[in-house]
Amino acid sequence: MDVARTAVVRYYRPELDVVRMLAFLCVFLYHAIPAGVGPLVVTVIKVRGLSTFLDLSVSTFRYGLSLFFTLSAFLIVELLIREREGTGTVAVKQFYLRRILRIWPLYYLVLALGVGFAMLPIGHRDSISTLGWYAVFMGSWYSVVRGWAHNPAGPLWSISVEEQFYLFAPWAAKYLSRINLFGFCAILIAIANAWIYYLGAKSAENHVIWGNAFIQFECFAAGILLCLILRGRIPKIALGYRAVLFACSWLSWFAAAYVEQVHPGGITLMMSYALSSVGSVLVLLSFLGVSPKLLPGWAIYMGRISFGLYAYHGFGGAIAHQLLSDTFVHSSGLVYFMDSLLSLGLTMLTAMLSYRYFETPFLKMKKRHSVIQSQPVRGES
Repeated sequence: MDVARTAVVRYYRPELDVVRMLAFLCVFLYHAIPAGVGPLVVTVIKVRGLSTFLDLSVSTFRYGLSLFFTLSAFLIVELLIREREGTGTVAVKQFYLRRILRIWPLYYLVLALGVGFAMLPIGHRDSISTLGWYAVFMGSWYSVVRGWAHNPAGPLWSISVEEQFYLFAPWAAKYLSRINLFGFCAILIAIANAWIYYLGAKSAENHVIWGNAFIQFECFAAGILLCLILRGRIPKIALGYRAVLFACSWLSWFAAAYVEQVHPGGITLMMSYALSSVGSVLVLLSFLGVSPKLLPGWAIYMGRISFGLYAYHGFGGAIAHQLLSDTFVHSSGLVYFMDSLLSLGLTMLTAMLSYRYFETPFLKMKKRHSVIQSQPVRGES
């Protein structure tokens, strides 16, 4: 694997927008495909032993969130290190202004929509207090204590994990050397695995483990480690080897799902989460350095609006379910397909409108506080 040094002034990789799109699609499919889909498909295909394979395959889609976390840490630390090398320091205040302008407007808009949805006859009024935890970025810990929120804004619990990562990321990049950052990652991984082993040994429920921010920090550590190992360079890998890396990423995720579901326990759960992080890193490596000429423009665009796609997809699903509620009496694969397609279409339309008319002004303000220019705003190349 050869590497090539990139410019310091700007760091934008359109291929990582494609990775964002893939991460969203994984999360969307995980939420859209009904649990226990294996037996439903087997009744049609009549292939013995296919049921478990299909259910495990669907389980791999949840690692799209792991991919989001890994990619986020990689990009954040990469940009911060470039800033430190280019200017001699990290402007922490500017970092927080950029993050606030990127995340908070859409985040709080979606929380407000969640409150409005809870007030409807089809909503859950008790989820209003839940979203109060989300408003102070404690959604992940609410999920640990009380379980998943019954609200279309529920998936935003993961944003609180991101925000907790931001509490120390800029300070670590500002004051720690590269060697010390390796040690910092080792500490994150040690803390994550201590929690994983403890909760796995207790056979804790999924929401207690998956919603735990300390456990998810292992994905962030994986992204930082990739950043440190590459040292600002872009891998030059032949297209065939990239395909192999991508296949290995899915195999890692599949093995993670298999280990967790078929052989539960403290040690095996540690292996599962490690494999999910490895799989996420392999996805990044399989795309990082791909020529923009090989990337579809629509996929890059979908990656640019991926925050909106992620934020709104719960609402797209809820509306689609309501529109097709009578049809679900006669549940079939075709009905689930129609529901998923309608949900995705509504999500994409909402995210595109949101990006154009709501997010873009804030993104332009964010750009004024950027030291290292990254993803272009609408209308820029």
